[in-house]
Amino acid sequence: MQLTDELTRLFANMGHTLARRAHQGMNNQDFSTLVSLSSSAYPEGTRLSDLAAMRGFDTSTMSRRVSQLCENGLLERTPDPQDGRAQLLSLSDDGRRALAEERTRRVRIITESLGEWTPDEKGELARLLGRLNDSLENA
Repeated sequence: MQLTDELTRLFANMGHTLARRAHQGMNNQDFSTLVSLSSSAYPEGTRLSDLAAMRGFDTSTMSRRVSQLCENGLLERTPDPQDGRAQLLSLSDDGRRALAEERTRRVRIITESLGEWTPDEKGELARLLGRLNDSLENA
């Protein structure tokens, strides 16, 4: 139970910290969407339905998010060469730049928070979080 409580506390603290500094970067939903597309197994682009499934949203919810990201110039839509009726989504050059800047901003927030930790403690945390993520992805 303590682990679950600490993870809940961690997510809440991260959410609050990022929200307090939201004027400096993008919101979590946009960031997560861009990350999903950047790490997609389909470098030529991803269908909206596949992106929605990756993110755990229904297609209509994901469609609104994607439309906003396209309007902001962070995503591009191209025709699917296998099905001319469908479109593929991918990061635009501005989207890749914005994602890199947001990753840098988030790393800076975490780095500042871990300022008093030793390199060994930071390494152990990264190792254990990686292991947790692997277990959750395989579950």
